[in-house]
Amino acid sequence: MVRVKRRYFVFQFHFQTHSHPSTLVKSSQIHSTLETMIGRLYGDIGVARFTRNLSVIYYNPSTHVAIVRCLRDDKRMLQTAAAFVSRLTNDPVDCSIQTLHVGGSIRQCKKYLVNYCIEQLLQMNAASNSSSQATPSQVLFKSKKKKSNQHQQQSSMEVDYDRQAALQKLLSDSRIESGSIVVSKFDTE
Repeated sequence: MVRVKRRYFVFQFHFQTHSHPSTLVKSSQIHSTLETMIGRLYGDIGVARFTRNLSVIYYNPSTHVAIVRCLRDDKRMLQTAAAFVSRLTNDPVDCSIQTLHVGGSIRQCKKYLVNYCIEQLLQMNAASNSSSQATPSQVLFKSKKKKSNQHQQQSSMEVDYDRQAALQKLLSDSRIESGSIVVSKFDTE
């Protein structure tokens, strides 16, 4: 008997507006969107190939990251279909799908997600540290226009804290051995 070989995609969904309610997106909606796009691009043959072999393994509504499984031979078709998605089914908000990683096992995708989350946290911390260190001349010469921008920055920082908390929760929930080595892009430079 021959083993069924599969590929696992790590997709990230980017929505047009940042105020998109994350509770409305479900894995079944992602599945139907991908199936619909495969049907548009490849017709009945494409739909027949993905009928039993396409599944959404994981979706995080706060970071909009999903793991999708398909057969190894159909990976190019799925990647092409994901590139052509412009909005989810029954959703008026435009979105795009970015392929972050393609792996041969769920374990490799989880390892990639842990490293990706650590890099995102490091970037958020670096951005918050650089924005909090304002020079005295910048503080003295603020105008009313900048005060409204400051309010917008505070609301975006609150979103970043929510995203940071979600990424930390993902790291704590992952079941990858503690002996795995984590390498950041910042460490290699």
